[in-house]
Amino acid sequence: MTSSIEITVPQVPENVPFERLVEILLAAFAFQDDIVDPPSSAKSVTVSELQWRFARDSLFLAIDPSGKVVGQIWVEDIGKDAYLYKLSVDPAIKGGGIGKALVETACDFAAKRGKEKMRLHVRVELEDNIAFFRSRGFEIAGEGIHDRYDRPTFWKMARDLIVD
Repeated sequence: MTSSIEITVPQVPENVPFERLVEILLAAFAFQDDIVDPPSSAKSVTVSELQWRFARDSLFLAIDPSGKVVGQIWVEDIGKDAYLYKLSVDPAIKGGGIGKALVETACDFAAKRGKEKMRLHVRVELEDNIAFFRSRGFEIAGEGIHDRYDRPTFWKMARDLIVD
């Protein structure tokens, strides 16, 4: 599947289908509705939020042969490290390696910019997501607690980045 997918990095907002990105995020995160507590912030994502993020962060898009965006991942520069977030693939084609390709492209991007680690957060309830990120070289590096909760609600994961 990924051999026919192109990963691009749009440089200007006019080249970003923000409405499609919101659609993919909502669809990809929908399975979490009855699993994670508190609810995912992805449930309230808007076009204007993604436009704001685009001005600040790096966006990677997975595009199918017909030119349709089928996945996304965002990278924030956080000093010596980078932070990966909003990985989402159209659920209709999930499982074809697009998520892996997006993660690897984002990690390569950060490594080439001298970042030491790629960091991310994943909800403690999402065992499949934790396993996915472990398969990509991430390890649990700590825990996090959302406001008004008295238990860990997410794992902090990290992956060392190596520049060849």
